[in-house]
Amino acid sequence: MYKKLIITHYQTGILIALFENNEIVELQYEDEKEQSLLGNIYVGRVKQVVKNINAAFLSFGEEQTGYYSLTDNRNPYFLNQKKNNIPVQGDLILVQVSKEPIKTKDATLTSHINLTGKYAVLTVGNSQMSISSKIQDENWKVSCRLICRPYCTEEYGFIIRTNAYQIDLEEIIKEIKELSIQYAAIKKEAVYLTAHSLVYQSPVSYLKDLRNIYDENVAEFITDDINIYNQFENFLKDQPELLQKLVLYKDPLLPLINLYSLSTVVERALKSKVWLKSGGYLVIEPTEALTVIDVNTGKCVIKKNVEETRQIINKEAAKEIAKQLRIRNISGIIIVDFINMDSEQATNELMAYFSTELRKDPIRTYLAGITNLGLAEVTRKKSRKSFMEQMKPKL
Repeated sequence: MYKKLIITHYQTGILIALFENNEIVELQYEDEKEQSLLGNIYVGRVKQVVKNINAAFLSFGEEQTGYYSLTDNRNPYFLNQKKNNIPVQGDLILVQVSKEPIKTKDATLTSHINLTGKYAVLTVGNSQMSISSKIQDENWKVSCRLICRPYCTEEYGFIIRTNAYQIDLEEIIKEIKELSIQYAAIKKEAVYLTAHSLVYQSPVSYLKDLRNIYDENVAEFITDDINIYNQFENFLKDQPELLQKLVLYKDPLLPLINLYSLSTVVERALKSKVWLKSGGYLVIEPTEALTVIDVNTGKCVIKKNVEETRQIINKEAAKEIAKQLRIRNISGIIIVDFINMDSEQATNELMAYFSTELRKDPIRTYLAGITNLGLAEVTRKKSRKSFMEQMKPKL
């Protein structure tokens, strides 16, 4: 599969577009004045402990509040002197943003700090050594475990990423050592910082995307901004296999935004109505609690019997819905109202096809089933804000 990542300026921020076989599959927007908090590490101060939900709310950064589960964080990393592991108002805790604020929800904070490299992830609170389930070579996994396991401690372990497969094990060990040194430096610095201080800033989203995309599947990383190009070049200085794929596009008469019709791509990704080739259309409506998608026959004039027509539109809609969830980064609960079909067999075939399309998404997406009212229920793991939320200040 031919992939390319386009990074360019759009309005007052950076637009990141991932293409697969010349078709847009993912969009991100990052306002240069409002960079993502995801992955940042702070000195958090406990504002309030809410016992009935077994959680605390911590202040961090610039007057921000984060949700901190006491169930999931049984061993907080306190930066003030403590005689027990029970957080109280005023305590200082080293925390990382594990989920960005989404809609009206606060950011989610954790003491299980993760530091991600190209080949490995340091995982605080999990002292095991794990290997990506996508790596199927058992002999390689045995060798990797044997070499890497001694670097795990009682405090942290490592996850070996898919990118590490068939890489020289010495390179993986080198990165593991660097992550261990980085974590030790973060802890050492945090002790001397005041509440709300930023201890570690995660790379900007387009650099993280570069780190997270498999090398062999990406042909080009293209930007027309010299500053972004220099950031990439510095980030990739020790990775010549990726550096050679970095392209600085130079054509003042035809900027990237026009070459790839990105303004049109953005406009379509923000519209609630999505037309299908058959003449049918989708209506995508985000709400506070979930996203509702309605499938309509629209202008469809396929000359077949009614049931066949419904089946054709529904199948086309299922494929397009799976694409739109990824492009718009819609997460949480999604309810889909397909066109009703008389045949139970046809409905089952549609759900099987829909499930197959959803599984193509790199983010975990699951078809839960059909409600008593005939609505399809889908869940998609929340990671970052949806594209609409990222663009909201600009709408």
